[in-house]
Amino acid sequence: MTGDNQNLLADVQVVLLRPRWARNLGSVARAMKNFGLEKLTLVDSKIGSWNDAYQMAVHADDVLDNAKTLELTEALAPATWIVGTTNNPPPGTHQMTPREVAEEAVARGAPTLLFGGEIHGLDPAELLRCHVVSSVPTASEQSSLNLAQAVCVYGAELFAALKFAAESDSSDAREKETEALRASTEMLQRLEVALQRFLQNSTWSKADRPKNAIAALMQPFYRAQLTEKEARAWLVALGKQLPRSE
Repeated sequence: MTGDNQNLLADVQVVLLRPRWARNLGSVARAMKNFGLEKLTLVDSKIGSWNDAYQMAVHADDVLDNAKTLELTEALAPATWIVGTTNNPPPGTHQMTPREVAEEAVARGAPTLLFGGEIHGLDPAELLRCHVVSSVPTASEQSSLNLAQAVCVYGAELFAALKFAAESDSSDAREKETEALRASTEMLQRLEVALQRFLQNSTWSKADRPKNAIAALMQPFYRAQLTEKEARAWLVALGKQLPRSE
């Protein structure tokens, strides 16, 4: 595997939202180590002692040692490509299989993989704020995977796709997108705030809307994968004054 592809694997962000059990956390770390993934972030963790996590993280203590604990907005702010994982994708989202995510990563670069908690997963509003929603194809008799199993599937697909690309030079067949041109999630979060303010006195805002209404309005922006220039244009259109440097 080339150095560039190794770096891409190392840049993949694995974000666990509301994880509950230390043994699952350790198994996630081991799965990440199996496939060259290094960056682990926990959000709203329900885990107390990590003793069982270290027991399960065979040869992956370093993944746990370097794991970060952040708020969700902070964890996702730098991301330009968030893949939300679920076995129940909301209508209207851009959906991919793990293999398609891995194939896209060859051309586009490292994704941020967002995994929900073991009991309820990601809620619809969280999925609507992802650029892509991804599901592991499973039998209908048992559609849900253990958290570490899911991480393992995505890690294996990413590793295999990048290994194949390195051996066949297929990555040169497609022009790699420059992440610097993509709007960060932090910018999209600012766009959501500006949109809420713009709509606060509107007929839309005063109507009886479902709780995920603003997230549903934002989903096309995530799905469109706006550039920074496009996001800035929307912010200005919604009345947000930007410094000249932005």
